[in-house]
Parts: sequence; structure tokens; C-alpha cells
Amino acid sequence: MQVEVRSSARLHLGFYTISSDEIAYGSIGVAINKPKVIIHAEEADEINIKNLTGIDVEEDVKDVIKRMNVQGANITVLEAIPRHVGLGSTTQLKLATAYALSKIYGLRCNIRRLAFMLGRGTVSGIGIAVFEHGGFIIDSGRLVRNGMIHEPRSPDDIPAAIFRTSLPQNWRFIVAVPKGMHGLDEKEEKKPLEAPEFNEKLERELHDAMLIDMLPALARRDAKRFGEALTKIQRLVGRYFSKFQGGEFCCWETEKIVEYMLENGAYGAGQSSWGPTAYGLTEGKKRAEELLNRMLRFVEKSGIDAEIFEAQPRNRGFYCRAIRF
Repeated sequence: MQVEVRSSARLHLGFYTISSDEIAYGSIGVAINKPKVIIHAEEADEINIKNLTGIDVEEDVKDVIKRMNVQGANITVLEAIPRHVGLGSTTQLKLATAYALSKIYGLRCNIRRLAFMLGRGTVSGIGIAVFEHGGFIIDSGRLVRNGMIHEPRSPDDIPAAIFRTSLPQNWRFIVAVPKGMHGLDEKEEKKPLEAPEFNEKLERELHDAMLIDMLPALARRDAKRFGEALTKIQRLVGRYFSKFQGGEFCCWETEKIVEYMLENGAYGAGQSSWGPTAYGLTEGKKRAEELLNRMLRFVEKSGIDAEIFEAQPRNRGFYCRAIRF
């Protein structure tokens, strides 16, 4: 028997808290329907990895197999999410691989147990939650001990989803991924994140933006006001991390793309995680096509080499099926 597992990217929309009392890095995020990860796995006496994507995934697949103490497996990676660009590639790839292995070997591990085994969720639980549930997610953040965040001690220490809802299907994200650059990877982000700094004014502004602006707008399905709140959160978070990434955004390309989106029809825009991926929120097929076409002309004219595409919210979790021969 062969097992197929599919998932797709996520956008990290920022934090509603950086450091408040004993909680740090409460995250906001959403699943989008592309790019995707597709894994096929089947039992084998030895480890065989076939990568059909052109994206470097072999080491992460080997790490999953090692952590799960599996002696052999045939793993084929048919599609993968670009690495270290802010789309959550590592969590989606590792969870998809681990879940496929758990099915073919009958390991009966739930998603949070798998995430803990794989060392996911040190900072954010968004990638884990969108893998399992899809949709728009707010997580519980990380506990701070002695002013620091540490590796999770158990599955219960991983940030959990405290709010989850579907986004309207007519909401659209125009996603831009500048080429030839990468955001911070997991080793590089450790120092900027390990000791969150408390700032009372920043905390109050973030809490207000989420509780007074973003969530009520989402309840009303008001994309414009939701986008305005999203932009505000992105600006606040970007300023906090500016000392680590050299500015409000990771690079000038991302900054220019965000500003152009906001000036040309996006209700809200920002940088996903450490970037360089930028995104803009709009509503309806016509508005999305107009913004997409404007962005394609803009990057060509400005000399920014970037992949631009339209994505929809993915309002369901991962997909798994057995392939019988």
C-alpha cells in the first residue's frame, strides 16, 4: 500500500502579542491553496527518497525518518513549497512526510504528537494548525520561562489554535516571492526570537488591532477593514523586528511590493514571516485579476525578479488517501 498526503503553504500574518506576562509570540496566520506539498510513501526495507521537485528537500525527509525511528521507506516528493521564503515549507513537508509514515506503519500518532517529535512549534503553532485544520488561525503563543522561550517539553507546550474559522472563498491573496533571496532560517532566527522584549505601548496597539479591528471585521466578512487591521499589525510587528532584519521589511524588494499593493487596490498587505514573500488581500475575482496584472507589470518595470500568483484561502486541513495496487 502507498499513502499520499497533500498540504499547502501558509501565510504568517504577524503577532497579536510579542511579550505579555508569561506569553510570547501569539501568532496569526492563514492556509492558502498553493504552492503545495505532495508526498507518496510506502513500506520498504531501506530508505529510498525520490525528489521530483527541484527543491532541496532530501535532508528534511531523512530527518523525519530518523526522528520517527523508521528503518525503511520509499518516499517520493512530487511537489514542494519553496524553502525559507516565508511560506512555511519545512513544517508542511515534515508533517506530510511524518503523517504518511505513521499511516503506512500504523503508528497512530496525532498531529500534535508528530509535531513535537519533529521539533516543530518552537515559536509559532500556525503551520501545525493549518496543516491539521486549514483556515484562519490564532494560536496560544509560547510560554516564557526566565525571560526566554525554550524548546517545547511536550506536545502540550506547542502553541495551540485558540481560534479557527474559514475565510470567505471570494477573498484572494496576491502573493509575491522575490527570487534569489531568503528570509532567516530556523538557526538564524533563534537569537532574535529567544528573548522577547516587553513593550507596553506595542502590546496595547497589537491587542487593539486584533480584538477591536481584525476579529470584528472578520465576523462581518468585511475584507476592507480586515485588511486595514492586518496592515496595522504588520507595521507594528515589522518595526519591532526592524533591528534584526534591517528595516520594517526584510529587503527593499518586499517593501516596494507591499507599498505598491496598498497603492493599487489591496485592502491590506504585509510580509509573511521573515520574508521575502509579500502578500496583498483583495476580494472577488475581478479585483484580484486587476491587482495581479498590475503587480506583474510593476515587477517587470521595476526590475524585481519575483514570482507573482493568486491564492485562495484553504479552509480544510491536509488530505490523505491510500493508493492500492
